[in-house]
Amino acid sequence: MAFALLSSPSLVSICDKTFIKPSSPTPPTLRYHKLSFFDQFIGHIYIPFAFFYPKVQQREESNNSHNELSHIAHLLQTSLSQTLASYYPYAGKLRDNSTVDCNDMGAEFSIVRIKCHMSEILDHSDASHAESIVFPKDLPWANNYEGGNLLIAQVCKFDCGGIAISVCLSHKIGDGCSVINLLNDWSRITCGHNTNITLAPRFVGDSIFSTQKYGPLIAPLMESNVSECVQKRFIFPTAKLDAFRAKVAAESGVENPTETEVVSALLFKCVIKAASNTTTTSKLVHYLDVRTMMTPPLPRSAIGNILSVLSTIATKEQDIEIPTLVRNLRKGVEVAYKKDQVEQNEFILEIVESIRKGKIPFDDENCSMYFCCNLFKYPYYNVDFGWGKPERVSIPNGPFKNFFFFMDYQNGRGLEARVMLKKQHMSEFERDEELLHQLID
Repeated sequence: MAFALLSSPSLVSICDKTFIKPSSPTPPTLRYHKLSFFDQFIGHIYIPFAFFYPKVQQREESNNSHNELSHIAHLLQTSLSQTLASYYPYAGKLRDNSTVDCNDMGAEFSIVRIKCHMSEILDHSDASHAESIVFPKDLPWANNYEGGNLLIAQVCKFDCGGIAISVCLSHKIGDGCSVINLLNDWSRITCGHNTNITLAPRFVGDSIFSTQKYGPLIAPLMESNVSECVQKRFIFPTAKLDAFRAKVAAESGVENPTETEVVSALLFKCVIKAASNTTTTSKLVHYLDVRTMMTPPLPRSAIGNILSVLSTIATKEQDIEIPTLVRNLRKGVEVAYKKDQVEQNEFILEIVESIRKGKIPFDDENCSMYFCCNLFKYPYYNVDFGWGKPERVSIPNGPFKNFFFFMDYQNGRGLEARVMLKKQHMSEFERDEELLHQLID
């Protein structure tokens, strides 16, 4: 399929757009959701995911494709309404950079037909570009300053009968763990029919990373920018990963290195070579979910941006050898677990210091910065709305250049890396022999 066809207006037709309100009103005591220091730091951007399901069997009560799509949409809308009763801030509106007005405005929900087979998208030579067709145009990772909905969902039906569900959730309300909580609860309700399912998300608000301690931010400091980057998808199959991990363990002395440790080291090395940065300082910033690092630990059901970072630095050519990088990364993780992730949170310290110096966080003209977000252990492939597990879970291009996303590949068959780089660096990066050796044949 040519890119021109993907962007053709005739390929996508919107059948309906509506707004889904919570099934029960939000209590007045919960009307205003206070955003934490982290939440305020993050721009008005969405976290976008798409789930592709192969042919969905028509039900007996649906005698044609249009009725089937309407039935599926109604089922999803009803269950989303029930889900929003517990995830009420996502049904609200940003009042300012510090507060969500939980006014039950609702989530935007669109029904779309796509006039091609799902395989034409999933098998496309540039799948990362092709998959974006299931999202509302120009929405993924967008900086939303218009007071729009904080959750936007879309169900798409392909000519083959396949279904794609795309969701864009406000990053100001929660991180990747928050998103998977909502998606799994929504899918459980969709499958549960009339079964009573109790949802128990815990919105932490500013109770942990309080603005009373660090000061409010009038405007966000982190915004998305997809104008300079392209995304590519790289698959590391389990068999090759296991052999790679064993090799790195023997060479580094690190016991049982994880999939994400060895792959992040490999990508960091390859991208430094591609950008010809072997004679300058480069830094790989790993985002950390610190729920389990808190004292006492927070449950996975905690909703918010509950994050920190650790950094791996390469200042000379020998620093980018994979055993060295993995050793340094493991040491960084061990140190992070020993820190007080409120008082000694590296992410907050970077933000506060940047504000003091009047600069943008993680912006250093003397250092090439790269970022890694690890979603590998989150069960995105368990999001089952009643049609089985998705054939693919995808993230569209973004949020900015020099970014790695790690995800599970087809429910345990390996690791999938989505890599965002400048176009000229990507052309060198994807030809690296050491990288190609570890990819799926």
